[in-house]
Parts: sequence; structure tokens; C-alpha cells
Amino acid sequence: MTSPRVLSLRLDALLSVAREPAFLLGPDRRIVGVNRAFEELVGHPAESVVGLACNPHGPTRAGDLAGLGGSFCPPPEALAGQPAGGPTLILHAEGERRWRRVEFWPLHDAEGALLGLFGLVRLPDSAHHAPDSEAQKLRAELLEVRARLERRHGFDTLVGRGPAHRRLLEQIQVASASGISVLIVGEAGTGKRTVARTIHSLGPRRQAPLYPFDSAALPPEVLERELFKSTDRDNFGERPVDGSSSPLALPEGSTLLISDVVELPRDLQARLAAALDGRVRLLATTAADPDLALKADRLRPDLYYALTAMVLRLRPLRERVDELPLLAQHLLERVNQRGGRQREGFMPEAIEALASYDWPGNLRELARVIEASHTVGPDHRLRAEDLPAGIRGHLGGAYQPPPPPSPVLLDDLLTQVERRLIEQSLVKARQNKSRAAELLGISRPRLYRRIKELGIEDSPEATEESSTTRPPGN
Repeated sequence: MTSPRVLSLRLDALLSVAREPAFLLGPDRRIVGVNRAFEELVGHPAESVVGLACNPHGPTRAGDLAGLGGSFCPPPEALAGQPAGGPTLILHAEGERRWRRVEFWPLHDAEGALLGLFGLVRLPDSAHHAPDSEAQKLRAELLEVRARLERRHGFDTLVGRGPAHRRLLEQIQVASASGISVLIVGEAGTGKRTVARTIHSLGPRRQAPLYPFDSAALPPEVLERELFKSTDRDNFGERPVDGSSSPLALPEGSTLLISDVVELPRDLQARLAAALDGRVRLLATTAADPDLALKADRLRPDLYYALTAMVLRLRPLRERVDELPLLAQHLLERVNQRGGRQREGFMPEAIEALASYDWPGNLRELARVIEASHTVGPDHRLRAEDLPAGIRGHLGGAYQPPPPPSPVLLDDLLTQVERRLIEQSLVKARQNKSRAAELLGISRPRLYRRIKELGIEDSPEATEESSTTRPPGN
């Protein structure tokens, strides 16, 4: 058996002769040595990185050593004793993102036991000396997706791929910049509140507080007390006898998030719609179809028009099967970040089992399944047999997803938003176009022109001004 001193001398020799950035990992995935080129690559001295655990998550931000360790996490093939490599993203201490190829070479004792791993960091287009790892490819794709989200949109949590996901990200950008009311529609577990909080965090009111209220969970009297200020003389909190609306009991500039808005009692829907005057922004979520809720008299027209200036629809997970490996890896690494046992990825049969299930609970259910499976089984990768029996049995796997929706261009989206804003302003102004133009902050001729161009019809409830005045010429 190789003595520790002989092994240490051999490892030091490997580092000293390597011209490329090189590092040594112990069998516990901790860095035990680096060369000078490695220090220059990451921007940290050896004493800061020696002892660092290279766990499968990250990198997150510049200067975060735990995330930096994730850039050099060995793939399962290397931990099993086989040479392996693949792309990785390295965050320099000063914030520069550096894509490289990292290769791992196992070191064994005379009996074949794994003593550690010798790692070499090469330029992305360098010749491959170690076979590619499929698990490393998926991790690298996730790193690339996160980096692109952060660079283009300012966040890295809404992971996905494909045209439909890109359209959703564009909608979030428009919604966050506009400051208008937004309705987020999707089945339970699709991430509606995460999207709402992202819109708030990117918007001009991000420094102001966000107040969440759950219409389905809170009693009506609690919702009424927390949402509205009293307007009676003695401040006892009774509703005004003349039917007028009391203002929202939230600071000016804040954002109100109403979950399950269709479950809000109708009298509170009316008061909420009347209280929206721009001082408080409204974000709302629902699992119901807002158009059907309007027809079924579950959603009042005034609140419907206030909410549907912009509607974001989130797809269920069963329609995102092509994204599932990426989403599963993302959720797995989120569990890894909590510490404890680390799982590098999934065996192919585990991904096949996940893709065959129809996920009635959507992303929330997927997160729970991965968390429950994380501690099961001996392998570095999550296996099919580690999954709950219902998932392995492909329950609901006969579901056939509908064809993908037609693409929505950004110009079309902006036109839809403009139409909703004009319709909402006309409802609020009781079809008085002069008043609606004031609410929109545009001239009356411009409003007339856009009403004509968008084909918005006059309501039968139009006031005398809106029904008798003719649009001036261009």
C-alpha cells in the first residue's frame, strides 16, 4: 500500500509540473492542493481554497467560495474511478465569468482504492484527453442557463429552456418595467408566486414592501380588516354606508399580491377594484380561467378589467417534459446547497421515470419528490429505484400533452397590454373618453386614434360625452 508520505510527494510533483491550472481532490471531494496557475484562474490564494468542498451546486456569485467549489465538482464517473471531464463555469474573485473544460484523473493505491482525483483545467476548445461525462454536460447546461438569466434578466431562479419559456421571461420583463396590474394564471404548483415576486423584485417599486394575501386561506373578515382602511367618522372599521370605497390599508408605493384572487368575496372584489388608483400596485394569481370565472360570475367585471391589463400564463410541468432534466438538476442542486449528503445527478432510468409521470402537482410536486429521494440509495447519482413507487409506476403516464401554443411576438404582447389598459381606463372612467385619456396620461386625439386602430367598440354604458363627440381628424 502506498504510504501517505509517498502519496503526498507524488501529488506535489504532479502540481509542480503542471503548466495548466491544476488541483487535487481528496476522496471526500475537498481540495487538498492547487498550483499557481489555479490561483490566478480563480483569483483566490491557495490558503483560501485548500480544504474547500467541491459539492454539486454553484457557482452563485463572485467571492462565494462554496459556489466556487461547485465549479470543480467531480462527475460520478470520476468518483467511480474512471477518467471523466466536461465544461464548467468559473467565477473569478472579481466577477469575471470564465468557461473552461475540467478533466479529472483518479488516483488509486496498489489495491485499487480511490485515493483522490487530479484535476486539470483547460480552455474550452482544447483537445479532450478524458471522456465526456453526461452528468457534467447537464450541470454545465444548468450553469449556462443560470448565467444567461442573470445577465439578461437580473435573476437566475426561473430555470427553463425553449421558445415558450423565453416568451415568459420577456413577459416578466415587460410586466416588471410597466408597473401595471398583472394576473398570473397557472395550475397549482407551477410557480405563480415565484413569478409574482420576481416581477416585484425587478420593478421600480422593488425597494417598497410586498404584501401577500391568500384569498383562499384567510377568512373574509381578516382580509377586509387587513386590506382596507376605515373611512367612518369614529374609525370603528365599519363599511361606509353610502357604498363608497375605503382606501387600501397599505403604504403608498407598495405592491399587493393577492393569491387565488377568484376566491376573494365579491364585495371585497368590488372594493379592491375601486381602491386601485396607482398608489398601490396589484399582482394577483389564480388557478382558474379568468374568462370562465367572469362568465360564471365568480370574478367581477370591474376587477377583471383591472387585473387583465396583462395576463401571464404558466404552463404545467406535463407540457415541459423536454425541460424536465434541467429542472430536476436545478432542484437537486438546491437540496445539495443545504449541506449534508450530495448527489451529483440522475441515472438515465431515473430521468426516464420522471419524464413518464404526468405531475399533477407540477414543480412543487417535483421538488418534493427529489427532496424525498435525495437521501435514498448508495449511488452518487439518483437512481430510478430511489424514487417513490408512484413515480416509478408511471402513474398518469398515459397523458398526451396538447400541441405547443402558437408563438406570441413581443409587439403583439405590447398591443394586448395597451388594449387592456385602454379598456380598463374606459371602465374606470365610465366610458368618458376625456377622463380615460387623463387616466392614461395621453391626449384625447391620441386615445381616439388608438381606439380606432385597435378596434375597441363603444360600450352601451358610454356617457353623453363619449357617445356624441366625434373623433377629431388626424
